[in-house]
Amino acid sequence: GLMGHGCIKRAKETMLSTRSTSLRHTSLRILFALLTVFCIVTNCTTIDEETTTTTTADGDVAATLKKEAMESFELLRKAVESEAGGYVHPSLGLLIPAPCGADRGLGVTTVQGAEDINDNNDVVLRIPLSYQMTRSLSLDTLTPLIPSHVLKMAPLDELDDAALLVLLLAHERGLGPESKFEAYIRSLPKEGGCGWWNTVMSMTNQRRATPPLTATTPYPNLVSRNELLQAVQYVSRVSKGMASDYASYLSQTNWPIEWRKDSSLAISWSLCIVSSRGTAANHLSTSRNGNQRSIRNYRTATRLVPLMDLVNHNANAGGFIELTGDEENDENNKEKDEANQKNNVGTFIVRSIWKNGTKRELSSGTELFVNYNIPDFDAFEWFLSLGFIPPEVIDEYDDKRGKRGG
Repeated sequence: GLMGHGCIKRAKETMLSTRSTSLRHTSLRILFALLTVFCIVTNCTTIDEETTTTTTADGDVAATLKKEAMESFELLRKAVESEAGGYVHPSLGLLIPAPCGADRGLGVTTVQGAEDINDNNDVVLRIPLSYQMTRSLSLDTLTPLIPSHVLKMAPLDELDDAALLVLLLAHERGLGPESKFEAYIRSLPKEGGCGWWNTVMSMTNQRRATPPLTATTPYPNLVSRNELLQAVQYVSRVSKGMASDYASYLSQTNWPIEWRKDSSLAISWSLCIVSSRGTAANHLSTSRNGNQRSIRNYRTATRLVPLMDLVNHNANAGGFIELTGDEENDENNKEKDEANQKNNVGTFIVRSIWKNGTKRELSSGTELFVNYNIPDFDAFEWFLSLGFIPPEVIDEYDDKRGKRGG
């Protein structure tokens, strides 16, 4: 059926990756990511214990991590709703594991209030511009931190949006509790899961190499190992280059110890997060009064939009909607929040709808979906940037292979 059609459970070693300017988000694979971190820290794979004891311990760890993930989500919900116009439907919460087969997703966890989703006002998420990571925020935050002589040699304003977001995210993680985005950063995987992540980590001797193509073994021709290696080498060069230019000026207080020893690891992690979660957005420009913002009618910007990246992909679902401020008589203005109606430019919303615009009824335990809307991505790009290949891409590959007789 349609439930879970576009959602694949990712292997631990393939979770996030290298793509920024797209109309997509991906779910946060925090549970598996944290489980992996726990095993590395405690060397749990080398402990020789009775199977029953190990199983019980694993169950306890999983339960603890699930609780922590739930708590992180609630903190993130409060952070979003503390912003003018921010809204998360009260019936929504984390589904661990997700019904679609992923290790986690966003869906209806309580019956109370679920009926509201199915009335005429079917908005379930509203993330205002004030709680998004943007190019302008990156420049405003980072420019004062970097000496003028460095900016002359490596101007920040010449970097594209994705690169700026990589630096901003690494800096905000270093700030820890002082960051406005602390709740968002706490919800992010502590390790990346891009198609290239584990190979990069093995090259830096941070962990033993793990097979990066586990999730694609039924379709080995979909991903070229040579192309993957080239991508890994490119990511390594970019991370080391950006770290050399800027990392020493970023906040590192709350970075892991290994990041402080090798700042390119911080950049690699941040690149993984931005490339897998960055969403294409309209270009914002500030008017003469400095307050009013207008939007050009083409997508040239990249932003990080917290909490929305918890929603899993389904090719049959509706997409993300960015408000332009011109929706006076449009269905996009069904918002109840007075502040959002006045200052909704750049806000992203999610509705419970199918791709054709029809309403999708939700009930307790039902998972929320969106269409990531990157039809030009081939299998390799999906794997490299998201760590998995969606069913529709695999189906297309199978169809072509069948027509060729093999």
